[in-house]
Amino acid sequence: MTQWIFKAKDIFQEIPDDPENVNMTIPDEVAEKAGLKPGDNLKVFLGDQGTLIIEKLGDEEKSHGKK
Repeated sequence: MTQWIFKAKDIFQEIPDDPENVNMTIPDEVAEKAGLKPGDNLKVFLGDQGTLIIEKLGDEEKSHGKK
């Protein structure tokens, strides 16, 4: 498993007029190493000690198991 450490301010940006949510930017080096592309469906988990676990969903999972 590969780990990167970033400051929250470099990953999360506030959304104007939406104080309950934030935008998350995945750094290019992380996306490249993980094989992520714009439009990929992801699952994001909150791990221990404030870590984020990002998992790319497969085609079957994108449709919630429906074919």
